[in-house]
Amino acid sequence: MRYLDIDTISFTDKDGNTFPVKDIRPIPVEATSLSIPPNSATMLDEVASRSQVYGDLGEDQTYRIFDANTTLLLENNFNVSKLAEIKIPL
Repeated sequence: MRYLDIDTISFTDKDGNTFPVKDIRPIPVEATSLSIPPNSATMLDEVASRSQVYGDLGEDQTYRIFDANTTLLLENNFNVSKLAEIKIPL
């Protein structure tokens, strides 16, 4: 659903074939409700389903946690355990 409003653009590969693709999705900024320290085994979908985060079946909200931590995840090669904290949006 979050991609429906994103414009479709054309991508042309090295062989001249053109394909319709979605443009870059802007990363929304949300207020942080809490921050949690990660460990070496932290998986963001498991974090999303915790009762103090989004609760049972909260895995479908994992993208919001990725969005809130995008810059730090990129800087740390997507290694969650290297983050000082994981920001959880409201």
